[in-house]
Amino acid sequence: MSKTVTLIDYKGAFSFETMEKLLNTLRSTKEFQEMRKPARKRLYSTFVESIDNIFKYAASNPTGTIKKKGTPMISVKKQGERFAVTSGNMVLNDDIGDLSFKLDRVNQLDNEALKSLYEDVINQEANAEDKGAGLGLITMALRTEDDIGFSFSPLDENHSFFKMQIIING
Repeated sequence: MSKTVTLIDYKGAFSFETMEKLLNTLRSTKEFQEMRKPARKRLYSTFVESIDNIFKYAASNPTGTIKKKGTPMISVKKQGERFAVTSGNMVLNDDIGDLSFKLDRVNQLDNEALKSLYEDVINQEANAEDKGAGLGLITMALRTEDDIGFSFSPLDENHSFFKMQIIING
C-alpha cells in the first residue's frame, strides 16, 4: 500500500488572505506540479469549491467548546495516484436537510445526468433565501469518479460539524 503524503492540512479561520495562501501552497507542492494538467485542474478547482462551500455554509461561531469543535478545516492528501480533498465546517442543523438532499442527488446521478442538472440549475432564477443552488457540488461531482463522501456530527442542539471528502484521480 502506498504511503499517504499530506499536501495541505489547515484548521482555523478562513479569510480571502488565508485562501490565497492555501492555494499558493497547493500549487507549489511537488506532488501537484507532477500531476497531469487535466488532473491538476480538477484538483485545484475542487479545492477552490471546497473552500467556497466553507464560506457559504459555515454557521456563525458560538463560543466555548462548540467553537473549538466546529473550527473549519481543509486538507489535501495523496495516496498512490489518488488525491483526497477533505473539508469541514460547522453548519446550522436547519441547513442539513437541504445540504444532504443536494449531496445525495449528485451522488445518485451519472455524468450525463449531472451535466443536465447543471444546465437546469444554472438557468433557474435565484431565490433570495437560497444559500446556493448546489452548482459547486454538481461541479465537484463531475470531477470525481467516486461519490462525494459526507457526514454530519452533532455539536449542540443547533449546530453540527459537516465533513466532506472528494477523491480526485491523479
